[in-house]
Amino acid sequence: MASVLRWLPLGLLALLTSCGPVYRAWAEPGAAAPIGSAEPDPRRLLGTWALTDNDNLLFNLLLRPDGSALSAMGSHGPRSLAAGTITAPELMEQGRWKGWGNGVRIDYGDGWTDTILMAPGGPIQWSWAPGSNRDQPPTNTGKAVRLAGPEAGWVGVYRFAPNQKDKPPYLTSLLSSGRAINSIDNIAAGSWRQEAAHLVIDWASGWRTTIERATPPAPGQSFAVRHWAPGADRQGPASSERQGDRL
Repeated sequence: MASVLRWLPLGLLALLTSCGPVYRAWAEPGAAAPIGSAEPDPRRLLGTWALTDNDNLLFNLLLRPDGSALSAMGSHGPRSLAAGTITAPELMEQGRWKGWGNGVRIDYGDGWTDTILMAPGGPIQWSWAPGSNRDQPPTNTGKAVRLAGPEAGWVGVYRFAPNQKDKPPYLTSLLSSGRAINSIDNIAAGSWRQEAAHLVIDWASGWRTTIERATPPAPGQSFAVRHWAPGADRQGPASSERQGDRL
């Protein structure tokens, strides 16, 4: 780890650890803990993180106890109709994490690598693009923020059966900014919020989708999904009731 820290001047390292976007979900108390023992347990970093990509856009990283990692993405701007719907690789990445120095390294199937490292000022993110030398300075850097609070548990990627029975399931990414992005609509953005008995997603296309659970589902767990068509009475019966699961 000492050789890694020598990549950046101390002044730049201090700058990286002092800046970063503010997210709706809280930063977990104690997330910026100082460097620990010589052989820190990487499992202390499990959970959900807010990071930024090389365009300085938010994505969320989920580190799970089984060694798997999932990135929820999709925060890019409006998409033209000619570009079609957002694809699964634009909404998510899957990979594996392992201990690396005093932090963790995540290697994805598409060739990207993310790391979360404990710097003196708190957790920081370094990322390398596919084909980059991991022994050279990272492609992009930023502050890493671990999330907590009731809404943080919902952040991630979900698969929903759509209202139209002839269409295949689609993906939805729920980001810690409160944005939702899907792979079925050309106007793919929306916003989500937690209510007492379910989670509500209002889409810019006019549709409404709800996950019929009061608490976030575990990975692989299925649940009921309701859809309301544009213009349908939100207090009336749903336009359809389908199934979904969490990735």
